[in-house]
Amino acid sequence: MAQLQQMGFNDTPVKYSTEKHVACVFLLDTSGSMMQGGAIDQLNAGLRAFKEQTMNSMDSRAKACIDVAIVSFNNTVTVVQGFTPVEDMDPRPLQAFGQTHMGAALEEGMDLITKQKKIYGSAGTPYFRPWIFCITDGAPNDDYRDAAERLKWMEENKKVVAYCVGVDNFNPEIMRQIFRPENIFGLRDCDFTGLFKFVSSSLAAVRASSDESSALNVQVPPSMFNIPLN
Repeated sequence: MAQLQQMGFNDTPVKYSTEKHVACVFLLDTSGSMMQGGAIDQLNAGLRAFKEQTMNSMDSRAKACIDVAIVSFNNTVTVVQGFTPVEDMDPRPLQAFGQTHMGAALEEGMDLITKQKKIYGSAGTPYFRPWIFCITDGAPNDDYRDAAERLKWMEENKKVVAYCVGVDNFNPEIMRQIFRPENIFGLRDCDFTGLFKFVSSSLAAVRASSDESSALNVQVPPSMFNIPLN
């Protein structure tokens, strides 16, 4: 079982609690293979680009209503940052080492979302369906079956929507056992900056509309592609 570390939780009240929020947890593979080709450095740059674009493209209310959490996973699962408004994000540099305890990371991500929805409920805050956004260059080294079943149940009951983006040698066959096939994408050249800018634009589109499918109208970067089913 992966050891859980916790850092940087933000327990401040919900900002603009009467406006509709959208929550997104990033599950980030920081296993040793992410050292290859400087992938971990590009991942760190992508997180910084996410905050920069979001801060520069939204008004103060919108920025306060997009809540982001960051979970990294290698030999351990670390809550790098609990849910916080994107304007208060502190994208700390991530280090790559060890294996890929994705199953435990998925469980932690779902736990964080469940807790955040309770916080919204207590504050009377409306919200869009939360997102899980997983980035990996491999496949789980731990037992992911229970997490996959839980995620399937949460998606079927419209409690969360989950995406997976794979780079380099990630295993799409195993990812199809965890994520909906249509929500699995590949990413060329570790273009995390392009990816995170896309996520920022997608979250902004959801936040600005009553229709969650608005995210689908955002143009994907050229480096991002669908994974063939066969």
